[in-house]
Amino acid sequence: MKKIAVLFLLLSLSINSFFAQTTFSVDLQKNSSITIHGTTNLLSFKLIQTGEKLTKRNFIITASESHNKIILSQNEHTILVKDFSSENKMAQRDFLKLVKADMYPSFHVKVNYFEIDPNTINTDQAKATVSVDLTITGKTKQYSIPVKSVHDGDNYKLNGNKKINIRDFGLDPPVEMMGLIRVSEWINIDFNIICRISDYKPSVDYSTPNVPVSSHGRMPN
Repeated sequence: MKKIAVLFLLLSLSINSFFAQTTFSVDLQKNSSITIHGTTNLLSFKLIQTGEKLTKRNFIITASESHNKIILSQNEHTILVKDFSSENKMAQRDFLKLVKADMYPSFHVKVNYFEIDPNTINTDQAKATVSVDLTITGKTKQYSIPVKSVHDGDNYKLNGNKKINIRDFGLDPPVEMMGLIRVSEWINIDFNIICRISDYKPSVDYSTPNVPVSSHGRMPN
């Protein structure tokens, strides 16, 4: 069995051939979180969005595997900007202003593929690199993000971190109090995704009546 890590949704697949497809259900847990860490020349701050605020928490997903790469049937996700909160209300206000939340109310993440670390295929702590397109304020940038996962039964936990420059999205770091406070152009995005994964078992429709077959194997007139 190969253990495969997946961004925002930790997915576990049973791959028994060189190329396979697997369909499964994913239930994202409320204690998942996405955290943005930032700094100024005076202090650090963080903004967090918990799993209960993520726009969609239940998925039916089909994944394909070939040459240690995973492609998902559902690979685009939306994160609402105003659902991030912070104990530092000034930082939260400036963050919403920085990313133009009124004009661009959401971030968009497109998962291109996952590439598995072959050295961790048969271990309980899988590692992979995910290729994603991140769109902020209408501008898209592609990143490669290292991720790792652990699991306990049907419960899976995925962690990852990426340092990005906000200037990649045409954004200028804000300056406050006549230049006394300067926000760094670099931010760290941490994600801690916890979910329950199970095999997808489609419901069977028993409403169609059985049709009798004649002794000659033909349907009756």
